[in-house]
Amino acid sequence: MTDSLISPQKFTLVIADDHPLVLNSLRMLFESVPWIGRIELSRDGLELLDMARSASADAIITDLSMPRLDGLSSIRRLRRRDPQLAIVAITGAEHWFPEPEVLEAGADAYLSKHRPGEEVVSALAAALERHRSAPVRIAVTRSGRAMVRIHPEDLSEREREVLKLLAEGFNIEEAAEMLYVSPATIRKHREHLHEKLDTSNTARLTLIAVHMGLVQS
Repeated sequence: MTDSLISPQKFTLVIADDHPLVLNSLRMLFESVPWIGRIELSRDGLELLDMARSASADAIITDLSMPRLDGLSSIRRLRRRDPQLAIVAITGAEHWFPEPEVLEAGADAYLSKHRPGEEVVSALAAALERHRSAPVRIAVTRSGRAMVRIHPEDLSEREREVLKLLAEGFNIEEAAEMLYVSPATIRKHREHLHEKLDTSNTARLTLIAVHMGLVQS
């Protein structure tokens, strides 16, 4: 079941993370969001500041552990520059960044990288609505079962192997060669993974693989 309302506006989003896997997964996730019109990618804090200005960003998703300029400092500068900017902070190390400190710095929302992609989309939509006074209506999966509650032991050993390889960017033929099976077998496992995990694309599979600890973020 989904909320299928669409915003008439298209927003510019800058995503900042120094891990290519997370950066590209978020890019793929938001490419399918109808109210995002432009996506720019940044790999460090100073580049984030420059890109947010040059792209006239409406929204930011940033990791907190960033080279050159840390995420908290980036958020403080961005917030001083543009009080209406929607900012969502993400991290894979929640114990290093207490939530009150992150929100005080100027983030609208603070999420673990282990949370499902739909929660990141929802958090950004809420921040945009708050700052831009524009109704942002989103398509978000409500079942959430696999994204939230799935554990590695819920998958077979071969399914975990296939999920890991797909999340790491290997195609069907490469995964088949590495596992000494046919491409048809890999496609069948991928089909089962989509069914079990309630997903429809590789970006979602990658986010789940990160959440399960099968690949490094």
